[in-house]
Amino acid sequence: LGVSAVVLAMARLTLAAAPREVEVSAADVRRGFVDVAQPTALLVQSNSAAGFQLELQTLDPMVRGLVVEGLDSPQVLGAEGGTLVRRWNARHAERLALRFRLMLAPDLAPGRYPWPLRFAVRPL
Repeated sequence: LGVSAVVLAMARLTLAAAPREVEVSAADVRRGFVDVAQPTALLVQSNSAAGFQLELQTLDPMVRGLVVEGLDSPQVLGAEGGTLVRRWNARHAERLALRFRLMLAPDLAPGRYPWPLRFAVRPL
């Protein structure tokens, strides 16, 4: 009698800290981007030996693109967001402190806007 078990890969994302809003000045609008001062702190836990994919989705048309810093190198994503892949061989948790440069829509007015990004994670 043979017995076997399969453990399904899973990943969990905990948002430890993130801005609630983005303040856009007239100078930011003229320049075409705003650098978000507060980093976004994430904890990713996964039982996948290969790593995970971090999905970023933009929620507001104010963003026409973004630059993500805090990984191995800056990552440039379009207006819809995108997927960032993190590979590992043995780790099962990683703390990330991500900084964002938001490329602004050209007709945006200065002001305060709700945080325009949503995060999700999937195992590799």
